[in-house]
Amino acid sequence: MLKQCTALFLLAAFMASTFSKAIIVADFYANQDYIARTLCVNRNNPIIHCGGRCQLCKRLKNDARQDQKYPERRADNKEVLFVESTAPGLQDPVITEITLPYGLIADRSPVDQPANIDHPPA
Repeated sequence: MLKQCTALFLLAAFMASTFSKAIIVADFYANQDYIARTLCVNRNNPIIHCGGRCQLCKRLKNDARQDQKYPERRADNKEVLFVESTAPGLQDPVITEITLPYGLIADRSPVDQPANIDHPPA
């Protein structure tokens, strides 16, 4: 039971850090009326028609600052792997010589072909 709870907690933490922007936007649309009425900076100015988007932008900027503060949290974090080509445990490949029973062609020029091979019959 403890392993399952731990696994669920770690999965939830991973999902929250991975989909943080989507969670912020979903929370905004779920509570947009409340945010527009109480938290919006422009709630007293109906001409602007902000609708709480100022709070959404503020929260997204805060999340972006958190991503810059902790670069290992970023989704585009790239890992670089390096393997030295002269590793001590690797050996050189074994190359064996193959002798052909018919020998090699001395002249590597193209073989003459009849000129009428690709022509339709007359």
